[in-house]
Amino acid sequence: MDEQKPPSEEKDTEAPADGAVTSEEMGSAEEDPLKPPEGASAGSEPESTDRKGPPQANSTPAHRCALCNCGDWSLHGQRELQRFEPAPDWPERLAGYEPPEGPGQPRPELEVVGNDLAQIGFSNQVTPAQLFEPTGHCWVHRWCAAWSAGVEQEAAGLAGVDRAVFSGISQKCEHCQRMGATIPCRADGCPRFYHFPCAAASGCFQSMKTLRLFCPEHMAEAMQM
Repeated sequence: MDEQKPPSEEKDTEAPADGAVTSEEMGSAEEDPLKPPEGASAGSEPESTDRKGPPQANSTPAHRCALCNCGDWSLHGQRELQRFEPAPDWPERLAGYEPPEGPGQPRPELEVVGNDLAQIGFSNQVTPAQLFEPTGHCWVHRWCAAWSAGVEQEAAGLAGVDRAVFSGISQKCEHCQRMGATIPCRADGCPRFYHFPCAAASGCFQSMKTLRLFCPEHMAEAMQM
């Protein structure tokens, strides 16, 4: 009687085909959001961080986005973290805000950062001194900036990012209810704002061609557009 041969233990090492369909509604980018893009640039002489993988647990990132509060390597597809130039009227923009403790004093620490959606954005106590460098420069993810109200694409890159950061200090996200939200619903009269990671989580319509967002309450207008 022939001895029965055991089934082969060799497994197919090929990854299954990706069945996900790229859709304009989901706001999917042309690059894999889980891999830090290479060679991208925006703004006036931006500097992007060079981290090659996710930060270690309990580590503090060197820089954080002044809109979503995530570090340079994020799981939510915001693309690279970049340093943007200050506006010429940077000192005047500080009027009405609590000034730093004084020259030579360290900036107040921000709250704990993480990739969980519950940690996106900022509490009510965030100040410009926490979001901007003493020189007026700020660090913002490419997509967090590009989708923000008032930010424009110019020949040299994105303009008006610092104004968006100031706006986000007092604007609460409709999804997470935390500050730093600068992406508005484009429906007339709609008061809703979102962080870039929260927009997809809340089911918003996002057009990658026009960088316009419609909240779930105004999907009909998105279809007409």
